Amino acid sequence: MSDGTTYSAPGLKVVSLGSRGRGVVAERNFKQGEVIAIWRGSIITESEVLQLSESERSQLLQVDENAFLVTSKALVNADFINHSCEPNCGFTDSTTLVAMRDIKAGQTITFDYAMSDTKTIFAFDCWCGTSKCRKKMSGNDWQLADLQERYAGWFAPHVARLIKQSRH
Repeated sequence: MSDGTTYSAPGLKVVSLGSRGRGVVAERNFKQGEVIAIWRGSIITESEVLQLSESERSQLLQVDENAFLVTSKALVNADFINHSCEPNCGFTDSTTLVAMRDIKAGQTITFDYAMSDTKTIFAFDCWCGTSKCRKKMSGNDWQLADLQERYAGWFAPHVARLIKQSRH
């Protein structure tokens, strides 16, 4: 990883989701707390994000209030981890994704983008199909009380700070 390449845990496989693009499934069991991905890249600002194509934006990770991680390296398995309204992964810092619970081989690897995204430029229709599906991801979802409760301890640090500030 010293070359700035994103880390993907061994045992992740990119699969086709048909018209919805690609996603990642576990090819082996992962234990709760096990590192799934550590994203690396260069930092760009929101104004720079707005100059990117929609396709390029889909590969960004928000890592601070006005900081987004982008890579010029070839995409790796972790770059295809999708959103779910009932995720099995969360953040331990701004770029490290870990299993929130045990994940069995064959399960899709997901995180709720509300754990890191706070900008409406990332709004999209959600098709996760889970019982808790919100149907839309707005960029403001981190403000929802039920998500703040469910994901306590799993938000990226910049989102956790916003939540703390909103309560004072």
